[in-house]
Amino acid sequence: MQRTLRAIDRLSRFFGVLSGLAIFVITITVVLDVVFRAALNAPIPGATEFSTLLLLALVYLGLASVQATKSNFYVEILVSRLPPAARRIQEGLVTLLAAAVIGVMAWYTGQEAWISTLRGEMSFGAIAFPIWPARITLAFGLAMLWLQLVCDLLRLVLTARPQPHHGIEETVK
Repeated sequence: MQRTLRAIDRLSRFFGVLSGLAIFVITITVVLDVVFRAALNAPIPGATEFSTLLLLALVYLGLASVQATKSNFYVEILVSRLPPAARRIQEGLVTLLAAAVIGVMAWYTGQEAWISTLRGEMSFGAIAFPIWPARITLAFGLAMLWLQLVCDLLRLVLTARPQPHHGIEETVK
């Protein structure tokens, strides 16, 4: 079981790296588009739509990685005052609730991505650009976040003692 959980953590981090690469590709796309506009008075067709797709990848592919590394924004004003057992219960309930909500979102976005792919959904702007890859990316990112939350919940249930939260308090010490 631990091997599976670690493999999912690694997969989440891999998609975090892909998310980071999206920043690089967005930057190159925008710079080239600006250069073409300035030098040739001709923008790159579809550059804006492509950058929008990459922006979705940047955000949604990075979600599971952020969860895997416990880098999400975390407010401890009340939680830090709880005894360890109560804190563990609170963390379990919050993770369970998050997994339930994200699971529903992943399910519905997955259905929409499937329908969009079957229809070959396109946007209508300067050029016809496919929308279905963006829908698949969004659904996949949410599904990976759900999987990571389930792993975190399993890890919480299977371990005897609470895991430290890697928030700002660890960096300050």
